[in-house]
Amino acid sequence: MKKATWILLLLTGLANLPLLAQQNFASISFGAVLPLGDYASTGDLASNGYARTGGAIKFDAAYFPVSYFGIGGSFGFGSNYAVRDSFLTDLSNYIVDNASSIIDIPDYADVTYGSGFWNYINLFVGPHFSIRASQRLYFDFRGLVGATILRMPDQELRINFDQTEIFSTASRSRLAFGFTAGGGFRYELNSNIALKLAADFFQSRAKFEYTFDLFKDVAEEVPPISTNFPVRTVEITAGLAYSF
Repeated sequence: MKKATWILLLLTGLANLPLLAQQNFASISFGAVLPLGDYASTGDLASNGYARTGGAIKFDAAYFPVSYFGIGGSFGFGSNYAVRDSFLTDLSNYIVDNASSIIDIPDYADVTYGSGFWNYINLFVGPHFSIRASQRLYFDFRGLVGATILRMPDQELRINFDQTEIFSTASRSRLAFGFTAGGGFRYELNSNIALKLAADFFQSRAKFEYTFDLFKDVAEEVPPISTNFPVRTVEITAGLAYSF
């Protein structure tokens, strides 16, 4: 009896699948970017990103040739603030410790420092799974891969004292492999528009170089710093989706 009941329920569910078919959609979302791991850490110029919480804007879409499984795509922009004070301290200490001869930066030195943001642009594509839990509610899961353009903060440091000037700069963009994986839900407000909430993990890799120029009565050289660390974030976004 119980077996027959379960079979009946299964057949009823399969019969209703066309009624719960997926809808293709395109969406725009805004939210926060939370840095993780080495990307958010400080203390090591070569392996830390000195990143703080930032923001993101994302354009997502999915096409479902069959129920539940489709092809997803994402074009997004993310930005993170840089931790200014920690970076400035570590950069000054590196210059003092790694010059080819002794450099003593006095307390009265005139220090000018400018810092920008970490920025990245993503273009991803991959599988997108969606479950329609009710007439209005969809649960989405996806894993996408593609290209990431990473731009490190525009770091510019000038130190002037006793006819001596030290100048450090770093500003460069890099094309890298990236991927994202996450999930969320869409809740239909009407037949075409849905509220969309999502949380996505993003990862790429930063490989950049800090260079140093010492001039005006200074003969020392400071070796450049090559960075190599993973850029990992969690993006929490909210927006609207259009179904078609």
